[in-house]
Amino acid sequence: MLEDGAVVLNMRTKRYYSLNETGATIWRLLEDDCPVGQIVAHLVHDYEVDQNVAGNAVSTLLCDLTREALITAQPE
Repeated sequence: MLEDGAVVLNMRTKRYYSLNETGATIWRLLEDDCPVGQIVAHLVHDYEVDQNVAGNAVSTLLCDLTREALITAQPE
């Protein structure tokens, strides 16, 4: 974690990925095993954004992280 985001290292590929503040928040909540709905609610509350905007941001990041094999999808 950094002051304004985070850096993630894929140990398999040795590639680094940078996350902005919002992405780092999502990553931290994923580490805490928060369900996607709670992550979206957290973003709506903390960043004062529309639920659709927050939902799209979470969905996009989860797809990107899954595609890069940094996370695996689990049913809620």
